[in-house]
Amino acid sequence: MIIFQEPLEFEWDKGNRGKNLVKHAVSDEECEEIFLDNHKKVFKDVLHSGSEERHIILGQTKEKRVLFVVFTIRRHHIRIVSARDLNKKNLNYMKKKIKIPKFKNEDQERKFWARFNLADHFKASDFDAALFPNLKPTSHPISLRIPAYILMRIKEQANELDIPYQSLIKKYIAEKVLKK
Repeated sequence: MIIFQEPLEFEWDKGNRGKNLVKHAVSDEECEEIFLDNHKKVFKDVLHSGSEERHIILGQTKEKRVLFVVFTIRRHHIRIVSARDLNKKNLNYMKKKIKIPKFKNEDQERKFWARFNLADHFKASDFDAALFPNLKPTSHPISLRIPAYILMRIKEQANELDIPYQSLIKKYIAEKVLKK
């Protein structure tokens, strides 16, 4: 098992935000979901690890969509390079070596990999289980109106647990949503 202690959160910027939705119909949220999949598998992507180490992660979204995602870790952040649906051909790794050109920029590299077929390059046995114990999914601020008496009870419970009341609210919401 591979344990990634370092990454704390995802890095989304103009270079990768929404890119996979346009190219492969995979949303940024779906990319993040597979990192939380209990059955995800990771493989060090030695073929594409030039100036930085890259990894491939296979995982399932909450809607049972199986994704193939290439990522790197930069300054304690996970940066998604590419994400697409997994197909049967992606599971026969390293049957054939491939020649990787030198890229002038990320756009040129993206174009290369968008056209490249990984069909003959993956073997399932090369993947390891992975843990991201310190990973924080991307969050969005919201405004929430709660009756005063409920908020007071939440604050009392949070105080007993010695955690911030906002964290307890997030925990309660997550438990209810994930219980589905």
